Amino acid sequence: MADTIKSFRPYVTWANARGAWPDMIFSTRVRFARNLEGFPFPNRAEPRQLGEIRRLALAAAKASVLFSRGHFLKLEELAQLEKRFLVERHHISQSLAAAVLPAGAAVANDEDLSVMINEEDHLRLQCLNAGFAIEEAFRSVLKLDEALGRELPFACDARFGFLTACPTNTGTGMRVSCLAHLPALSRLGQMPQVLESLSHLGVTARGIYGEGTYVLGDFYQISNATCLGRCEEEFCQNIDRVIRNLIRQEIAARETLLKGRFRLKTEDAVFRALGLLKHARTLSYEEFMQNISLARMGAAMGWNIGVDFSTFNQVTLLMQPAHIQAAAGKELNPAERDAFRAEYLRKKLG
Repeated sequence: MADTIKSFRPYVTWANARGAWPDMIFSTRVRFARNLEGFPFPNRAEPRQLGEIRRLALAAAKASVLFSRGHFLKLEELAQLEKRFLVERHHISQSLAAAVLPAGAAVANDEDLSVMINEEDHLRLQCLNAGFAIEEAFRSVLKLDEALGRELPFACDARFGFLTACPTNTGTGMRVSCLAHLPALSRLGQMPQVLESLSHLGVTARGIYGEGTYVLGDFYQISNATCLGRCEEEFCQNIDRVIRNLIRQEIAARETLLKGRFRLKTEDAVFRALGLLKHARTLSYEEFMQNISLARMGAAMGWNIGVDFSTFNQVTLLMQPAHIQAAAGKELNPAERDAFRAEYLRKKLG
């Protein structure tokens, strides 16, 4: 298995369930889009310019104490499996993984901070924190922004704010998002109305890997849709209000599933899912996500599942296709992955 994958820890701190509502909010991410003065945006830059941007960005990251003992990567030097592993860890996007021109990434040793280089913008700075932690993640990425800003000339306009390749990111360049687990709302068929109401609040919902990805295991990435017209703190406060309202709606939906005709059907679905997770001999990733969602919901409802939320979170990461192959120590075809996943999961769940 490639050295890049081996250099990452098998468990990540931002997947440990902690803080408020760990049964509903998997993680919080705050991301800043930044570009360097004097260089075209990545979609218009020449390869030599992209190479120079990457050199400057990696040098700035290496000079910062925030990236001591970090990972400094050039994407063209990585195998496809390594790139998929980084996508699954949420350190790079699927778009960056597909880049053919000079691109890179810097990842802090604890994996809470990372920088994507030459994706849609020159830099995407991000902080990932466990649970519902908007203020904490914002303060951390602000420190990263200030540290790199001392070394790099960020493109900024007095009227419009930070300049970005996509107009929806211009202004603060900031996206605040929470990865929310909303299985009861999904099970009651209420998510279409919920998603429609979010769109009227300047908020968008995406799949587990962000823009252009589909929903897996009832996980929704909830984030602000625009970056202009408010200050950073106001965007944070708006997402905080939205998430708290979603939490209230999910709690109400779970209470409904515990009553009357819903209860036995819900309990049966939860424990069938737990049985499959603990005893299956072959398990696709999609089937895993569908069933871990139900088992996780059962634990949140107070039933004796025998699995804590940190374990739920960690196995949700570890069962992804590239992570399965990392655990196996070799590349596997889909059937081999499904068999290894089932065996690996049985060991993890005891």
